[in-house]
Amino acid sequence: MLATSLLKYAAWYYLPAFCTRQLLSALHVAYARVFRRAPPSPGTPEYAFHHRMTYLLFATGYLLYNLYDASATVEPNYYEMLGLAPTADEGMLKTAFRQFARRYHPDRAGSQSESMFIEVRDAYDALKSPVKRFAYERFGPEALKWQQCTTLREYVRHGLLQASGFYIVSLCSLVIIHILNPSPVSFWRYIMLALTAVYELLFLLKPSTNGVANPDFSSVLFTDPATASHTGLFGFLWPQRVPYQHVRFLHTLWVLASFALSNVAPVVLPAPSPEFQEKWILNEAQQIATLSTSLTREASALLTTLLHSVHGPRTGTPASPDTFPYLGALPTADGRPADAAVALLAEEMEHLLLEAQIRADRGPLRSAVDNAVERRRREIARGVSVGAGLDGRGAGGQGLGAQGSGSWAAQQPNGSAVAAASPARKERALGYVRGRSRSLG
Repeated sequence: MLATSLLKYAAWYYLPAFCTRQLLSALHVAYARVFRRAPPSPGTPEYAFHHRMTYLLFATGYLLYNLYDASATVEPNYYEMLGLAPTADEGMLKTAFRQFARRYHPDRAGSQSESMFIEVRDAYDALKSPVKRFAYERFGPEALKWQQCTTLREYVRHGLLQASGFYIVSLCSLVIIHILNPSPVSFWRYIMLALTAVYELLFLLKPSTNGVANPDFSSVLFTDPATASHTGLFGFLWPQRVPYQHVRFLHTLWVLASFALSNVAPVVLPAPSPEFQEKWILNEAQQIATLSTSLTREASALLTTLLHSVHGPRTGTPASPDTFPYLGALPTADGRPADAAVALLAEEMEHLLLEAQIRADRGPLRSAVDNAVERRRREIARGVSVGAGLDGRGAGGQGLGAQGSGSWAAQQPNGSAVAAASPARKERALGYVRGRSRSLG
C-alpha cells in the first residue's frame, strides 16, 4: 500500500511530460485532418500554447484520478461496518451490533471473520462511552488505544499532539525541497499547508454537540457527526464518513495538490526568457522617457503662461500681445522674464507657503489669523454701509474728506517721508490681507 502511494506521487515527475508528448502528437494528427493544414512546428508560439494546454489537461485528469483513488481506498469506519449513520444513538448501536453478531460471529461465519468481529466488538464497547465516541470520530481508531486519556480535554490535547506530527514533517519537507530546488510556487505550498491546518484545527476545537448545524468556517469542508444535516462539502460527498476520515483525505489532497502545483505551474506559466525580459525593460524605459518629455513640456508651458500673465501694468513691464495660453516669446527685449515679474511671483509663492503653514497649524496662530480675517470682513461690511450713506452728501463731503486726509498728513512728523513710504507698504499689507481673506474665506 505504501509502495503504491509512493509510486503514484513519484509518477508526477515523469508521467505528465511523457503522456503530454504522446497526446500532443495524436492531437496534431487530428488537427491536420480537421483543419486541412499542417500543425504548428516545434518552437513556435502556437506549438508552445498547444503543449501547455495539453499538459494542463492531462495533469488535471491525473489529479482527479488520484483524488478518486484516494477517496475510494479509505477504510470503512465502525458505523459503516454496522450499517449505521454517524448520528445513531446508543439504542441503534445496540440493535445494529446484535445483527452484526448474528451474521459475523465466528461460530456462524467461520474463523475468517474472527478478527473483524473482535475489532467491531471492541469498537462497540468503546462507542457506548460518549467521550470515547467523540475521540474516535475525530482522531480515528488509534484514539481507542489511548489508555492514559479519560476526559474529553485529555483526548483533545493528545489528539492535537498526534495531529501536529503531520504538519511538522510536512513543513520540514517543504523547507528541504525549497533549499534543494527553489521554485516560485514554494510560497503557495506553504499557504495550502497553513489553510489545511486552520481547517482541521477549527473543526477539532469547535465541535457542535447540540444536534443543530453550526455554520462556521470549518463547515465549508467538514460536517459535525452530531448534526443530522450535512452542510459541508465532504459531508455532502460522503455522508457516512466521520471527521477523521475527512481529515486524512484533506491531508492526501494537500500532498497531491503540492505535487501537481510543483509540476504544472512551471509548464503552464513558464518564466520569461532573458530576451523577453530585456525587451520588456527597454519598453518600460521608453515609456518612462516619453512621460518625462511630456511632463517637461507641460511644465514649460505652464511656467511660460504664468510668466506672460504677470507681465503688464501690474509689474510695470510690457504686456504680452498674445492670448491664452501664451506660448510665444516673452514681451521683453531679451526674451527673459523681467525682474519685477519674478519678484512678484516669488512674493506670491511666499504667501502660498505661509498660507499652507497657517492652514496646517492648529494652535494659536491659526486662531489669530481666523480672528483677523473675521475682523477684516466686518470692517469691509461697515465700510460699505458708511459709503452708501456718504453718497448723498455730494461734493461737499468729498472736499471734507480731502481736507481731513490733508490734515492727517500734516499732523505726522516728517510728513513727506511718510507720504512717500506709507502707500507702498500699505498697499502690500492691504493686498495681502484682502487676498488671504478671500482665499481663507
